[in-house]
Amino acid sequence: METNKELQKKQNTIRFIEAARLLIDEIGLKKVSIRKIAEQAGFHNSTIYLYFKDIDELILLASLKHFNGYSVALANQSRQKNSPYESFLAIWEFFAQSAFEKPEIFYNFFFGKHSDNLTDVLERYYELFPDEKTIYREDIRSMYFGRNIYERCHMILNPLLEEPGVRLTEENLDLVNDVTVGYLKYLLEQKCQDPKIPAESLSKKLLSMIKYMIDA
Repeated sequence: METNKELQKKQNTIRFIEAARLLIDEIGLKKVSIRKIAEQAGFHNSTIYLYFKDIDELILLASLKHFNGYSVALANQSRQKNSPYESFLAIWEFFAQSAFEKPEIFYNFFFGKHSDNLTDVLERYYELFPDEKTIYREDIRSMYFGRNIYERCHMILNPLLEEPGVRLTEENLDLVNDVTVGYLKYLLEQKCQDPKIPAESLSKKLLSMIKYMIDA
């Protein structure tokens, strides 16, 4: 059972996250500042550092609300009896749809300051917001809570090594993984720089490139 002090800390942490989330939606991620978050939450600027490493960690936590659609799609995929190849493409399709609709949020999450420590961020978020946590089968859960984008992508590539009609091998797996992540980063940068680019066209480009690399 939580003590009053622990409960108060949890409530204040949630207040900061919800304040940051509101500001991200209202003014955009780039315009969010410590001062604006603190004002929105009703605290002094310096109080943020009692609950978060820095504003970057807080923004990552606040951004996770925008992963709910992707999370639900993954949960639905968990219940399907698809082949590893079908599951792989479906997961990438869900991800691309969400990522290119919210490019700044996804770029910052997967390629920002704390993007190499995502497991801790995700676990902390779902401890604070347990109602948003979704049940996945074990392989998808491991991928979703992967440490970074490279590890996540690697996890869903691995099962394809035994798939017929796929030219993925132990020798080229790391290369395919690096190229995929690099191309994702490039397309997200394009979308951030030019929001008028249709999200659907970028999704198609990413999926076409992925299929080109792995299909025999």
